[in-house]
Formats: sequence, structure tokens, C-alpha cells
Amino acid sequence: MNETQRTKKYESGQVLILVVLMIFAIAGMVSLILDGGSIMSNRRTAQAAADAGAMAGAQRVCAGYTDGKAVAEAYAIEKNGASAAVATVVDMTVTVDATVESGSFFAKVFGYETLAANATATAGCFGPMGKSVIPLAWNCRAPSVGETGPYPEEYGCQMQTLSWPELEKLVNSEVSSLPIADYDGNIVNYHMDGTNVVDSSPMPKPPEQIYIIFDSAKICLEDDPLSGALQCDLDGDGKKDLQVGGDRGWLYLTADTTSIGDWVDDGPHPNITIDSHQWLSGKSGGVTSVLIKMESHGFAGEVVLIPVYNVICSNNPQTDSSCVDDAHDSPPWPEFSGTDDFSEMKNSSPYYHIITFEPFYITCVDSQGNCPGYEYARSLPKGSELSANEPVIEGFFLSDVGVVPDISDGCPFNLGNCTISLGN
Repeated sequence: MNETQRTKKYESGQVLILVVLMIFAIAGMVSLILDGGSIMSNRRTAQAAADAGAMAGAQRVCAGYTDGKAVAEAYAIEKNGASAAVATVVDMTVTVDATVESGSFFAKVFGYETLAANATATAGCFGPMGKSVIPLAWNCRAPSVGETGPYPEEYGCQMQTLSWPELEKLVNSEVSSLPIADYDGNIVNYHMDGTNVVDSSPMPKPPEQIYIIFDSAKICLEDDPLSGALQCDLDGDGKKDLQVGGDRGWLYLTADTTSIGDWVDDGPHPNITIDSHQWLSGKSGGVTSVLIKMESHGFAGEVVLIPVYNVICSNNPQTDSSCVDDAHDSPPWPEFSGTDDFSEMKNSSPYYHIITFEPFYITCVDSQGNCPGYEYARSLPKGSELSANEPVIEGFFLSDVGVVPDISDGCPFNLGNCTISLGN
């Protein structure tokens, strides 16, 4: 055999080794592509299942139910494709560890029959973000009990309202106009002008159900006929359209709130529990800076909750039992046999007894009084005393929202007491 023949024989053997090595390399690359891609897909599915399970469990836990763990696990596995899921519930948070498994492709060659990926997510009730509960206390007038009062008996604490399912269609431009009846039964068509609900009259005005809150220390004539002050019932329907003086005030919504303005910042805010028969501390006098902050933070066009109180006490209600007696006096208030909550009071007077939280659609916030309801009120003969530059909040109390201010309900809605979200 000559040298050339021997060289070809050796080269042929080397090529065979290279081919075998290339086959293994290609198999490894294919395994990496297919099995690696499968692992990445499993990882995404596991994270989605963990997120969905945690959110579903938190919805139950935050609504006061005890089946948060079971719901979280079932939602991750049955609804979102997890092979296995384990949920743990701690206080008002739910953590889900989800696993997704699938059969391997070429990884079997290396002894890996299945490919598994894990992911974890936590969700729970957190302090409300953004525009939810506003730190404004609204006065509830009891239904008259054999006495003549400024409000008709049928109003009580339930202010004149608009139905949110109907108004929402107008706000969201699902309809171009909405017929709304006034106090006398007259029906007028209203449309949206920005965030405002107005008619088409030469001076656009809102429906009579509008409430105009402005920052003034004037006392309504209906409260003190001898004061000679402002008349707040502008249309004679027995409902004060302007809320001034002692009819509203600014609130510290929690004991750990350092500033009332904290509640109109973009958050997150301190946690608050929507609960009736809770005492909160307020701030005497107007806080124009808070209203201006509401204007700059875009509260117009938002649905919020407004705390409603029935008694203000200058003394600490924990030491002055007459405060609690007045707040629970039945009639005019519904009989209450429970215990008031004093835990969120700051050590500052006055003290407000909160009896409900009412949903409110804010149409306009303006530090110079440039809101259609206020401008129309100034045009009326009884509005001649109104200043042209008053800070103003306008809007409508809403019905058919389904808000029940009862601590036993936990957090069945996402308006004020909590936000159900994934943790960081």
C-alpha cells in the first residue's frame, strides 16, 4: 500500500469521527431549541397561572371569604394550565407557586423525561391608588321626625342621586345625550361638555341633582335664619344646592395620615377600611390647597367615595359619651347596638362620626369657580352673594353602584377601601 492510500484511509476515519461529533452537536442544538423553547413556554405559562391564581384568590380573601386558597389553586390549574399549584394565605395576601410540566424531546437522550418550570406570584389588598376616597366629609341630615327641616323627609342621608349605569353611558360617550327629570318632573336632554353634564341653554347648566361644594365659611340661611347669610337652596326644592360652613369639612382618613393632601396625591395611599360608625378627625376651616391639588391631579371625571357624617364633636368621643349618644340617637338614626371604631382618630379636634360612604361623580374642580353649576348659581337672584373666584367642586351623588359600607363585606368593590393587585 503506497503512502497516498494510507493517507486516504486515515482521513476517512477522521471524517467519520467528525460526522459523529456533528450529529451530537446538531442533536444538542435541536434539543436546546426545542426543549429550551418548551421550558421558556412553560415558564411563561407558569407565571401567567401564578398571577391569575393569586389574583383570583385575593379577590376572595379581600371580599371576606375563606376559600381563597382553594380558589387560587383551582384557578391556576383548571383555568390557566398549571400542572400543579400551591397557594398560601397570610392576612390579606395570597401567594401561589405554580408548576408547569411537559414531555421533553431530545432531552430524553440525556435522561430528562419531563421539562418543568416554576413561578411565584403574590396578590392582595393594598392601599388605594389614585382617586378613590376623597378626604371630604359630607353632612347627613336626618329625616325630619315631626319637625320642619330643610330637607324633605324622603331624602334623609340619601341625597338626590343620578343612576350611574345610565350616567356612565353618557360619560363614556355610549350615548350623545341623556334625558334627566328635574325636581318638578320636567325632562331635559343633557350632554357632555368635557367632564361636565350640561344642557343646551344659552348659559349651559347641569341637572338639578348637581351638588356644588365651595370653600367658604358662610353659614346657610336654612341653618341660621337670623344670620342673614347665604341661602343655599337655590331652586326651592328643599335641598341645599350649595354646601358651605358646617355642612362639609376636610378629613384625616387615617390616624397615620400626616397631611390631608396625602389623599389626593397619586398614591399609594394609607390603607383604609370602608366602615360605618367610625370616628375620624377633621380640620377646622377651609383647606384650599387640597382642592387646588385635586384640580391639578385631574379629579374631574372620576367616581370617588365621599365619607358622610351625622355628628361632629369638639370633644374626644372616647371620653365624652354624649358624642356617641348623639351619633346613635334613635330616632332619627337607625338603631345601632355595636361598638364604634376609634382606631383611626388623630389626636385633633373636631371629630366626625362617619355613618356611610357615598359614591360621587366629580364633574368639575376649579380653584377660581369656573364650573358650570357654580356659574349658573351666581346668575340666579339668590346667588348674588357668591364670589366670582371661589374654589369649587361639583358633581353628582350616584345610585345603583352597589357600595355597601360594611366591614363584614371586606372589599367587594374597587373604589375605595382597597386595590386588589399583584405585589412587587
